[in-house]
Amino acid sequence: MADLVTLPLGFDVPEGWTPVPPISPGLVFVAVHPKPLADFTPNITLGIQQRQDSLPMKDIADEAVERLGRTMALLDVLDRQEVGSPDAPGCTQTVRMRTGEGQDLLQIQVFLTVPGPAGRVVLELVCTADPQDARTLVPDFRKFVASVHVRRETPQEKENDGD
Repeated sequence: MADLVTLPLGFDVPEGWTPVPPISPGLVFVAVHPKPLADFTPNITLGIQQRQDSLPMKDIADEAVERLGRTMALLDVLDRQEVGSPDAPGCTQTVRMRTGEGQDLLQIQVFLTVPGPAGRVVLELVCTADPQDARTLVPDFRKFVASVHVRRETPQEKENDGD
């Protein structure tokens, strides 16, 4: 079971991507690429979950596949790799999908564990694009993932907490 949580995250929005308001529960950041080659608008999302369980990261990745499978006509996990360390495990996977309208999509998912206010917090970073766009946009997504970090509160921010 996953709960919503807030966490002071910092990250760099890749050049050419436009932040838009998140419309799904659990998402804290969404950006779209306004000039796709295909009909589908590529997007990058960042979600945060407070996990009360001790599921391995590959099982959390399976949960994401199950969620997608409820809305897609076709779903195939092309690649999955566990990453990180025992203290901060992670998982990446590439998923090929087909919508009910016949649109083929590629989704790259990255699941990272970070220390949270009440135990384990899982970040879910996702890039969804038409396969034609994915070839050129995956490097932007990699830069986005590499830039994500938990911000440390500065002494000035601590002083202003009571305001």
